[in-house]
Amino acid sequence: MIDVSREKLGDGVRRITDGYGADIVIDAIGGEVLSEALATLAPGGSLTTLGYSAGRKTTIDVTDLIWKRASIKSFSLFAQPQAAVIEAWKVIVPLLQSGAIQPIVAKPFPLAKAAEALRYLVEGRPFGRVVVTI
Repeated sequence: MIDVSREKLGDGVRRITDGYGADIVIDAIGGEVLSEALATLAPGGSLTTLGYSAGRKTTIDVTDLIWKRASIKSFSLFAQPQAAVIEAWKVIVPLLQSGAIQPIVAKPFPLAKAAEALRYLVEGRPFGRVVVTI
């Protein structure tokens, strides 16, 4: 596990992979995190981007692509056929219900503090999801 409040993303990936890097990275954050994630790729690695909660623009170091022979792809859940989305949820929901996978929650906020939750998300770069409860 990599807690980016305690170590840089690249340092964590190198620690976990004994310096090799990640073969596949799925980035749902965007912004500068995409650039950091790209730098963690192993030779021949692939980064798939599917979100931009931290921003729609970033700057990348093209040598992370060229020297590693890496690639960047994109994915949009909303562009998938409805049948594929339904099938995916049929797999995901039982895993969540059984506890086999558990979302990591950084901090919950009541709806009345939604602005504070957004500020925490943007400024704090928390490890895990920020949840607004109703």
